[in-house]
Amino acid sequence: MHRFLAPAGWLWQYYQKHKGIIGPFYFAIGFILHNLNPKRIDVMRDNYQLLAYVVLAGILIIMSHLIESGRLRFAFFESRANWITAGIQFFMGGLFSKHVYFYFQSSAGLKSFLFIAGLMALLLINEFYKKKFNYLYLQFAMYFIACVSFFIFFLPIITKEMGQKTFLLGGAMGLAFTLVVLAVVCFGTSKVTQKSFLRSSFVILIIYILLNVFYFMRWIPPVPMALKHYGIYHHVAKSDYLYSLQFEKPEWYAFWRNSSSVYQYRQGDTVFCFTSIFAPTEMKKTIYYDWQRYEPSRMQWISQEKLSYLLQGGREGGYRGFSYKTTIWPGEWRIEITTEEDILLGELNFDVVWAQGNLERKMKTILR
Repeated sequence: MHRFLAPAGWLWQYYQKHKGIIGPFYFAIGFILHNLNPKRIDVMRDNYQLLAYVVLAGILIIMSHLIESGRLRFAFFESRANWITAGIQFFMGGLFSKHVYFYFQSSAGLKSFLFIAGLMALLLINEFYKKKFNYLYLQFAMYFIACVSFFIFFLPIITKEMGQKTFLLGGAMGLAFTLVVLAVVCFGTSKVTQKSFLRSSFVILIIYILLNVFYFMRWIPPVPMALKHYGIYHHVAKSDYLYSLQFEKPEWYAFWRNSSSVYQYRQGDTVFCFTSIFAPTEMKKTIYYDWQRYEPSRMQWISQEKLSYLLQGGREGGYRGFSYKTTIWPGEWRIEITTEEDILLGELNFDVVWAQGNLERKMKTILR
């Protein structure tokens, strides 16, 4: 029996000696394991695993505070308090790493990247928060954001619906989870007072309000949907299971371009906007293309035409569709791609110029 316990004792001594680097190690392992084989956001096995992480992180947070306050006096748990802290970091690291990946896939412009940058910052802070004056506030603020970031994409996958209702309900569920954990910690320990509970609740409520403001300002990516591909083309045609997309061949130094950023227009041309939009299986959405032209005299974008089609979710590479205009004129153009609830999936900027004389336009064709 003693020989069986010897390895555990050796591991514990090793942890005590190197606990300054054990935390970062768990953080890195949690991040790597959850990104080695990235999958679709609607894989239910992975989502149930993330739900388990939310629950387990909450349980370990409660246990860590009960042990610290002396309310949990079982020797087995007391001797493993540092392992419990490492477990919190592992589960939080796993949650934030997945969130960064999923939200990056769904990012819709610079504003969305600001939100993703915030998630990445929390991913790093997960390792560096210590027992300081604001430890309780920071820990629960991070846990709350982890919960909300999960539920606002988990609920649409479960309900096959996506919009303001699922976002608000997801935020409410994240808030409820966090407040339950906070209440158990605050009222189950002698060191944390009711005043601390109220202050922590106030911080969480402020974050909750800010997240709702960010949502209505279109700063939060439209998870679980994602704009996989979009571009401006001279011709779009379907052949068997693929779409043939034709655009002006870019200069050699812009070899990565797969659509036209400047459309050389001639009378009679048709301008196509092609998209591939991922949505979870069985989700149906009406997608809108809002063709807008910038008016320098008014210094604003003016909608010229709004077209739509019905999207059917489930395809790995995204549901493919397109919109087109036969009447267009030179200038700066923008197409906002939105859902029926006005959720922004992405926007596409391009310029339209008159083609010079009879100069041949060299075209390139890709398949999607």
